[in-house]
Amino acid sequence: MSEMRTDAQLVTAYTAGDRGALAGIYDRFSTGLYDTAAAMLRDRHEAADAMQDVFLIAAERMGQLREPERLKPWLYAILRNEVYRRSRKRGRALPTDFSALTGGAEMAAPIAPDAEGEAVSAAELAELVRSAACGLDERDQLVLELSVRQGLQGADLAAALGVSAEQSYTLVHRMRDRVDRSLGALVVARAGRKDCADLADILRGWDGEFTVLIRKRVARHIESCETCERTKKKAAPIALLGVSPAFAAPPSLRDQILAKAGLPGSAPPHAYTFDADGGFPRLVRHLRLPALLLGGALAVLIGVGGGAIIAGADDGSAPPTDSTVTTVAVETTVTTLTPSTTATTEAPTTLAPVPGSVVLSGGLIDLEATRTSRNLDLFNPGGQPIEFVVHGSQAPFTISTLGGTLLPGQHLTFTAALNRTGQPEGDIERTLSVVDSYGAAATIVLRATVENPPVVNLKGPSGKVCFGPTQTVIGSITDESALQTPITLTWAGPTPGTVEMFEYRGTWTGYMVINKPGTYTWSVTATDVRGNSTTVGDTFTAETMYC
Repeated sequence: MSEMRTDAQLVTAYTAGDRGALAGIYDRFSTGLYDTAAAMLRDRHEAADAMQDVFLIAAERMGQLREPERLKPWLYAILRNEVYRRSRKRGRALPTDFSALTGGAEMAAPIAPDAEGEAVSAAELAELVRSAACGLDERDQLVLELSVRQGLQGADLAAALGVSAEQSYTLVHRMRDRVDRSLGALVVARAGRKDCADLADILRGWDGEFTVLIRKRVARHIESCETCERTKKKAAPIALLGVSPAFAAPPSLRDQILAKAGLPGSAPPHAYTFDADGGFPRLVRHLRLPALLLGGALAVLIGVGGGAIIAGADDGSAPPTDSTVTTVAVETTVTTLTPSTTATTEAPTTLAPVPGSVVLSGGLIDLEATRTSRNLDLFNPGGQPIEFVVHGSQAPFTISTLGGTLLPGQHLTFTAALNRTGQPEGDIERTLSVVDSYGAAATIVLRATVENPPVVNLKGPSGKVCFGPTQTVIGSITDESALQTPITLTWAGPTPGTVEMFEYRGTWTGYMVINKPGTYTWSVTATDVRGNSTTVGDTFTAETMYC
């Protein structure tokens, strides 16, 4: 049976002593947590260890979460520290460009560039893009994983990353632009040669290794080719990243974690405290990146020129000519993932208006069992207008917009509604993607419950009736789900009583035994297994003179 409690209810239940609530938390969030850990660590055994530590630490520290409804970003904030801790411990070195990124342990195999008649499917491109995204430095990959794969936005994304909301906006906007430019070239190179002879000439003799030189040539070609630009928009890399298959956690991991969680000494040692805003874990001191901590303006500067992927992604394009730009020299101390290594650099940095983006106030619209409509807010915090389109099957829900343009700083109310009339009983869930003009996608989940009570058509005594030893109530009782039994017939009067009704070939029957004349009231309540009920009944007077 699926867990119906909200995140806040699960947290409250667990901290009150309900160990079963942790199973509900695991079932709800383990898929995304393991998927993120496996992508970041590129080792499924280590990902399983990391996720186990996340849940053991969460079980110990859950009482410190002051906003239980923010359970999801809180869990990802713990995962952030656990992933960073493991990366620092093993001193992992990551690539700085896109060469040789299409392979790697447990990642998608590269698509052969010159296979005869090869048709590159969306699924293949999605796996290719996610594999290539593993070449990002850890901070940048984490931004992508949490914002695109796991749907964290706004304050929740900032808390999971351990930065301010303004800094998280900057990280997301800059990363979308860089990844769209660099991975977009990779996608077009894989999927666009059959549609563009000029691109095929550029890639003639290409052996599949996506070097910086190849990427720059493809990127420059895309800028002047409408065909390849359409290919790039049709197979937007960030949207592909959002739909690529998730890594699956080992089935045995659930039982291992739940058996250990909450036991004394089960949580592994961890150097970080849970005294950030809302009871979130602080970013471990050795893992703090100064670009995230020296203020909003410096975050913008590092966002333009810093990070392992940036050196490989810069294609030399000029800044927008319609924007006011400022060139400054900034001295920064950049701490790498190896704590003892620091470097001081002085570099010119170009500041341009932050690109527009669609930011959601939340990713879930839950109409529950009674609400007819609910809203969330679409917001463009950037400095440029942004177009967006809503994709996905919405029926039986209705939504207030299918797309449009958000100006800088503009808010738009997004409304989802449901008319339950004629809808079958059960839970409804639909997933929509809000895709902006940069190809970035945010997810909205529409959820509602339809509860239909049993249909009861029973006939029984009414008005004046002839006094006799029995009176009969008979008819049909139906429901879309199973009925709770027994169903009882109850009457009140001079000789009250209760009997169980019985069913035969779809007809329900109950007999009232009446020993005295007088006025009686009878009723039958039918309840289904979902808790919906219908009550029918009537009043009658049994008289001897009436016969």
